[in-house]
Amino acid sequence: MKKIIYLLLAMAFLAGCSDDDKLPEVKPEKTGTVTDSEGNEYTWVRYNGLDWLASNFRAGDPYYDWEMYNEEYDANFYVALSDYAQAVKDYDMYGNLYTYEEAVKSAEMLEGEGWRLPTDEDWLKLEQALGMSQKTADKRGWRGAPAGELLQQGTDGSGINLMLGGIVSLRKSSTYMELTLATMRESGYYWTATKVDSPFTLEGDVVWYRRIFYNTSEVEREQTSVTAIRGGYDIFFPKFMSVRYVRDAVD
Repeated sequence: MKKIIYLLLAMAFLAGCSDDDKLPEVKPEKTGTVTDSEGNEYTWVRYNGLDWLASNFRAGDPYYDWEMYNEEYDANFYVALSDYAQAVKDYDMYGNLYTYEEAVKSAEMLEGEGWRLPTDEDWLKLEQALGMSQKTADKRGWRGAPAGELLQQGTDGSGINLMLGGIVSLRKSSTYMELTLATMRESGYYWTATKVDSPFTLEGDVVWYRRIFYNTSEVEREQTSVTAIRGGYDIFFPKFMSVRYVRDAVD
C-alpha cells in the first residue's frame, strides 16, 4: 500500500511540474553577423523590427586600463582595481565596460550604418517581444518575469545572451583613485541612450538602464547619473556598464 501511495504522489508531482514550469520558446526572426573596426565579430538577432548584438561589445580601451584614467582626470594618483587579475581573465567572455559617453560614441566602431546605443523604447520593444505586456514594461524597478531568463538564453533559446558582466565605479579621493568591480557573475548592467528628468538630487544627467540578475526571472528598469557626484572629499565618477548595440532592421 505504501508503494502505491508513493507512486501516486510521484506521478502527481511530475504532472504538476510539466508544461506549466517551462519557459516559453522564443526564437529570433532572423540572425546575422557584424564586425567592428578592431576585427571582433558579433552575431546579431532580430526581434520586433530591431537587430540586437548577441554578445557584449568589446572594442576600445579596456576599462581596467588605469593609465587612461590618470591621464583623463589629471590625477597622477594610484589607481586600484578590485580583483584586477580576474577582470583581465574574464574580459574575453564578458566584453568591455563603458561610461555612458563611451557607450554612445563607440557605436561608430561597428561596420555598416545605423548601429546605435538602444533607447529605453528599444529595450521596451525587445521586452514586449519576449512576452512582457506594455503595462508591465512601462513600470520602474524589477518587473516582467520570465523575460529576465529569456534575455539570458543563448542559441538554444532566444539567442540574446545577456551576460552577468558586473559593474564598475570610479572614485577619486584626495590621495588616490579606485576602480571597483562589483557583482561579476551575479548581475549584468546595460546602458540605454535615453536621458530623463530626474526626481533625485544628483548633479548632471540621468539615464535609464537595464539590469539582469542570476537568480531572478525579472528585468530591472532603473535610472542612474552619468556625471560625477561629489560626496564629502570624494568624487564618484560615472559607472561603467555593458553595451549591446541595436539598429533598425534592414533588408
